[in-house]
Amino acid sequence: MTPRTQRRRTLVGALAAALTLVGGALTAAPAVALAPGLDPDDRLGDLVLDRTEGEITPAGGPQRLTTETGCPEGYRGSSRVLFVWSDGSWPMRVSASNLGLPALVATEAWAGSGLDGASIDRDNSVRPRSASTWGVGTLPKSHFVGHSGVATYLVACDPGAEPTGTFPSASDGVGDSKYFSIDVDIVWDDASNTGTWSVADEVEKAPTTTTVASSGITPTSATLTASIDPAAAGGTVTFKNGTATVGTVPVAGGTASLPVSGLSPNTDYTFTAEYSGDDTHEASVDDVALRTLPAIDDAETGIGVTVPEPGSAVPTGLSISVSPESVALAGGARAAGSPWMATGALGDTTVNDDRRDAAAKGWTLNGSVSPFTSGTNTIPASALAWTPAKVSGAGTAGPASTDLSADRPLATGVASAEANVLTTVDAALTLTVPADAAAGDYTSTLTLTLI
Repeated sequence: MTPRTQRRRTLVGALAAALTLVGGALTAAPAVALAPGLDPDDRLGDLVLDRTEGEITPAGGPQRLTTETGCPEGYRGSSRVLFVWSDGSWPMRVSASNLGLPALVATEAWAGSGLDGASIDRDNSVRPRSASTWGVGTLPKSHFVGHSGVATYLVACDPGAEPTGTFPSASDGVGDSKYFSIDVDIVWDDASNTGTWSVADEVEKAPTTTTVASSGITPTSATLTASIDPAAAGGTVTFKNGTATVGTVPVAGGTASLPVSGLSPNTDYTFTAEYSGDDTHEASVDDVALRTLPAIDDAETGIGVTVPEPGSAVPTGLSISVSPESVALAGGARAAGSPWMATGALGDTTVNDDRRDAAAKGWTLNGSVSPFTSGTNTIPASALAWTPAKVSGAGTAGPASTDLSADRPLATGVASAEANVLTTVDAALTLTVPADAAAGDYTSTLTLTLI
């Protein structure tokens, strides 16, 4: 908790405890849950009533109310009684009441109204402009129909240097006025058109801690995030830049965030997060200092891209495909004491040169085989020969070779700048089996290398 938060909490506690008994018979009760639309910062203090409960009748309501102080300078234009329900509504008739103050300018006519700066001291001997139903509050019974629960009973101090005999519109509610208040608990029965009232019990509010932090700082903006502890606290957080309000955000899950823009680069700021409190949590406040980043100098960055012609593929380089993946060699009858010939075809082998670069080096497709084996018997790799032949494309088939124990060229080719180049070749294979080779099923592996 910051020192500033501690000071705010101490101030609120002192205000609630400041009222004293007047004449030994009056009872003070701090407001417990201001109705919606009432700004706690505009509250001047408590109303003190001469009784704590009764019936909702002229005789059963409070007969006298007082305050510790009067209306402050700048808020002495008029004074009204308002009875604000928990849903924020108030009786239209009562909002035009003026504590019985005549429309006179004479200073003595202001006595007891609080409009002379002295404490408010009002009783039912001074009749308000409308008929009184509930003590000094001028509340007609029609106002209570359909309502029960805690309501805020207040006396407003309206803006102005001195009384003028006019009052704010009833539809304005409290508006920008300052006020004194007390909470009362209403129990009303619509059927009998009767009810009772009592000063609402004080609710002990839990202390809170507000911690505000900044993030996402740029030369002209930042994000402010207030964290409220405990996280169950409701209400709102008002963010301020000095005395100027930046925005008000509802608290959700213990946090409230607000993006702030329009800041100046490389500048120090101090932002304040004021948590409003709610029915069960006290208000609290915290500050955060930040410095925006320096302005970014303009810079140029070149970005290039080669866009291919419509329908063309993206270059992929060199690749090779072989079909089929295995080859079977076969021959005629074998004569004793003589070499035996077995032949076959390699199958289509395709090179795709998709480098799209006429300056690229040419390519060569080489091939070699491993010795043929059948158990422990072998036929040397040099016994296999091939004769390459081009099937299609722009490349060239390699020369015939009688020994594939080492790499021999199967095909060669070059790249093009316009399109990919396909070259397909085949090769006739001839295996010369030595006369003394044992009979059996022999296998070998042909390795093709594209470079």
